Amino acid sequence: MRVKPLANLGIEESDLMVTDDSVNTCISFGGPARLLCGNKMVQRQMMNSNESGCEREGWLSNRREFLAGLAALGLARWTEQAFGAAVAPSGWSGLPDRPEERPLDFHALANAFDAYVMDPVHGVNLRAKDGRQVFPSALEGVEDGGLTTYGPMALGKELRGEGLDGLAVSLKGYFSEPYGLFLDGAGGTLCEYWYLMNVTALAYGLIRLRFGKDAEWLGRVERSAARLKDMAQQLRYDFNSQGYDFSKGAPFTNQEIYRQPDAVGGYSYVMLLAWKLTGKEFCLDEAKTGIDRYLGFEANPWYEIPSGAMATLAASRLQAMGYQTNPKKALAFVLDSRAGLLATGKWGGHEVNGLMAGFRTEPAGQTYSMETMVTLPYLLPAVRFRPELAGDVARHALNATANLRWFYPEYLPRENQSRPDLPSMIPYERLSREEKGHSPYATGDFAGHRSIYGGAYVLWLDKMIQAQGDPWLLRWDLNKTNFLDQDLPQAFLYYNPWPQEKRITIAEGQSRVHDLTQNRVLQSHGEKVELRLAAHEASVIEIVK
Repeated sequence: MRVKPLANLGIEESDLMVTDDSVNTCISFGGPARLLCGNKMVQRQMMNSNESGCEREGWLSNRREFLAGLAALGLARWTEQAFGAAVAPSGWSGLPDRPEERPLDFHALANAFDAYVMDPVHGVNLRAKDGRQVFPSALEGVEDGGLTTYGPMALGKELRGEGLDGLAVSLKGYFSEPYGLFLDGAGGTLCEYWYLMNVTALAYGLIRLRFGKDAEWLGRVERSAARLKDMAQQLRYDFNSQGYDFSKGAPFTNQEIYRQPDAVGGYSYVMLLAWKLTGKEFCLDEAKTGIDRYLGFEANPWYEIPSGAMATLAASRLQAMGYQTNPKKALAFVLDSRAGLLATGKWGGHEVNGLMAGFRTEPAGQTYSMETMVTLPYLLPAVRFRPELAGDVARHALNATANLRWFYPEYLPRENQSRPDLPSMIPYERLSREEKGHSPYATGDFAGHRSIYGGAYVLWLDKMIQAQGDPWLLRWDLNKTNFLDQDLPQAFLYYNPWPQEKRITIAEGQSRVHDLTQNRVLQSHGEKVELRLAAHEASVIEIVK
């Protein structure tokens, strides 16, 4: 899992001791049991040996490799250069119309992932000391991976129609009664902004699907939204710090490179979803203020992609409601290769178009499975409200779903991955352009090599994607992950990546089919409605039965 910085772990800067052995930069804290190496939390109980936890042969290179260590040692020049990239202008990606590889079979992947993770024999479906069902962030983990992991698993199970039996108890465990909102860790007191918006969105989504009529749960949504509003107003909507310490009622920043200004975009989405759930007007007002602040950035404010993806959906939905936003600008912040967010081209002869980077100030040439997958459930529903985004979103989605294969061990030589012996249905956390002399190289981060919290999103993608005979010609369900609206007619996104026209039967019977992209009703021929897609054309289709 991505490293949880000192702040998320309740560790003060004054507790740190910096050492430099000329090979590894390590920061020790909290006694002998834990070390921070290049801002990498190494918990020895997660390791396979009794080594010190510093960088060793066979252990993991980290996504915050050297950054915090260098900053702590006063070697700030490189970190300043990395942070300076945040002012670069955003730019479109230029993704190819069709990837070389076919999209993955997410139905088969989801079935295999679900079966493995849910089987208690494999040590991933765990029980906390208080009896709550929890999941570790990584395959090799042994502890609760937080709501960042439980949320994608639980929502994936809901989308598959197999909701977790202990959902109410487990989700309630992540709600902080003292502070009145959802936090990533049970009993937590502080949180980075991007984590905070991500886990709040996951919690609200679960409440929408399972507890949408339950007064107790809706009360938690309102209480949570009110606390977020108080925080945002205290910050004057300036999220250009690392996170918030609720025990102190104040923001914090441990290092300059961890500032997260884009979180205001995620804030807009969670407040919009809170309004949809509770009907409280203050939530809608905050959603509008949040998206105005986000779209007010001239340069891409990206720190972590969930915030930008959520902002794109919020901007699109608000625009459809009559509130003036700029969804195309929001999408441009997401599909931005010039900022280093979106990978393009080839690594070691393999296309990586559409894969997403982690947080902004980490070294270049790294992409992550979670960041690539989590983007799609927010971008896809946006095109229903702004069909003019359909072509760019469809092209990105097709490339991403094909090139996600490099996170799975069966698609790379054994020497191009760190743990080929582990189960094949659990994806690697990270794909590096080059590591250990191989390109690309699949490996892990923080708690282990293979990602549960990222892999869980295959449960979502399985229910969003359906091939239409041709494996490159997909139908995307625009309703499944639109947690904002549960009463809209069924809608789909179709995209033709080929240089010639394609014809698809999209409805049968008495359905009324509306092409939202061209604002026209498609005529039926007998009992069928046929869609003609010109070369490289995308269409948003709504079906009313």
